[in-house]
Amino acid sequence: MRTLIFTAHHQLQQSAAVLATACHAARRGYRTLLASSGPGHLIGHLLHQSLGSRPLELEPNLAAMEIHPHEEVARRWEQVRPSLRSGLVSRLRDLGPDELPAFPGIDAVAAMLVAERARQSGRFDLLILDGPSPDSLLRALTLPDVLRWAVRLIFGLDRGPGKSRASQEQAMIPAAILAPSATAPLQELRIELEAQRARLETESGARVRMVVLPPELHLPPLRSALTAFGLYGLASDEVIVNGTPDQVDDASRHEFSHETSRARPLLRIDQIDTTATDRDAWALRGAALYRDGDIFMSEPPRPQSSDRDMRLLIPFLDAKSLDIAVANEEVVVQLGQLRRHVLLPGLVDGGRLRARVEGEVLRLWVE
Repeated sequence: MRTLIFTAHHQLQQSAAVLATACHAARRGYRTLLASSGPGHLIGHLLHQSLGSRPLELEPNLAAMEIHPHEEVARRWEQVRPSLRSGLVSRLRDLGPDELPAFPGIDAVAAMLVAERARQSGRFDLLILDGPSPDSLLRALTLPDVLRWAVRLIFGLDRGPGKSRASQEQAMIPAAILAPSATAPLQELRIELEAQRARLETESGARVRMVVLPPELHLPPLRSALTAFGLYGLASDEVIVNGTPDQVDDASRHEFSHETSRARPLLRIDQIDTTATDRDAWALRGAALYRDGDIFMSEPPRPQSSDRDMRLLIPFLDAKSLDIAVANEEVVVQLGQLRRHVLLPGLVDGGRLRARVEGEVLRLWVE
């Protein structure tokens, strides 16, 4: 199953592009699940259709739903609670689903849970997510790093069994004095979050599309978001410009072209009607947007990576703003205000970190 994430700073523009894409994809034979991740759900309003938190079949190849973040996270919590049987974490069993907080990035985390359930069902070829916003998506991508940092700081656990002597010595509550069952659930949660993030990386076939208005092509937030997605391994294949071709200058066309950099998404320019209507009209709008062709104009490059060699395609990468260091057997990549912690197992075995920027590709490997 392929995953296509639409994101924008304008909810109406984004939802219109999502609906046009989903209806067109369904008419071309993709078994499509359209999911709105909120917090504002516009899909149902634009379709004149009442949607809920379960997929509703609208036509043979199209189902749609609204993701309720707390409901999705609570459902997953109910599956995790039985494993909290002993030690410090046993007290968490008393925490009911209604008590769970609305943490930053919850919309994106809930969308990841829905994506995994849709993949396991085998019912769909394509999942199209309406949202989350760029900021919410980035918060969700950073959650595994934050949790790993907290687990290491409190219990001294790094990669799993906690082999780092330095982390053990600096831990607030060293894992060595605790029963394995006390920390296992936290490690399992960390591993699950990392696995969810991996399903959004380039190698999985997932991709993100930003929807913008013509003036936004010249503003910093667009490039900053694309750079951040690339740093966290999420491919951007297209930027959909809701406007007319004469509103996009030649400089922008050149900047977003594979002639400039293979890492950069291509521009798709068309004026999308945002008025509410039926599925047939949305399918026609999608056919116009995609020139009556396939919704995938191009495949983003997929650089080969391994445990000892990672390559990230980062649009608009500025090598001068990169800072790379090793801390607690992790590679810390700082790019301006962005930071990602990368695990390269070869470092644990005493390997030496190497880094190189090749165009807009960052390569990290261990010798």
